[in-house]
Order: sequence, then C-alpha cells, then structure tokens
Amino acid sequence: MERQTTCPECGGDNVFAHNEIGARGGYGPDLLPGLSGIFSIYGAKMRVVLCKDCGLMRFYASNEALAKVGTETGWVRLTENQ
Repeated sequence: MERQTTCPECGGDNVFAHNEIGARGGYGPDLLPGLSGIFSIYGAKMRVVLCKDCGLMRFYASNEALAKVGTETGWVRLTENQ
C-alpha cells in the first residue's frame, strides 16, 4: 500500500495517521470478523488515516489481518457478477 500524503477527496495535505487501532470496538461491531486471534480481546488491527481539512477517514487492515483473509475466515472474493 502506497502511503499518500495528500487527501484523495479534497487534495489537502493536512493528513494524519493512527496505527494499531483495534478493529473490534468495546461497544461496536467487529470490523474485521474472523481475522482476530482466538485470545485477542481487541480484534485485528487497523491503521486509520484522517484528513483534517475535509474529515475523510480511511481504514486499512494490518498485514497480519490481511494474511488471514480467505473463505475459511468468512471472507468471499467479489467478482464482476456480484
């Protein structure tokens, strides 16, 4: 993943990142279901990128979570017909 320093929405350069955010919030849904370890209370990790100019937020799964993506963890690959 290429790291952008400008916002794709507004073109601003006031972009910030926060690493190692848990994908399973304390009161919210698990945003990356099936990709957490058995004993992980915070779920898979994500990196959040935020544009301070327009508020656009983007979420990126960690490399560890990406390595677990597959049909055995409940993820289905999309095709053009879906």
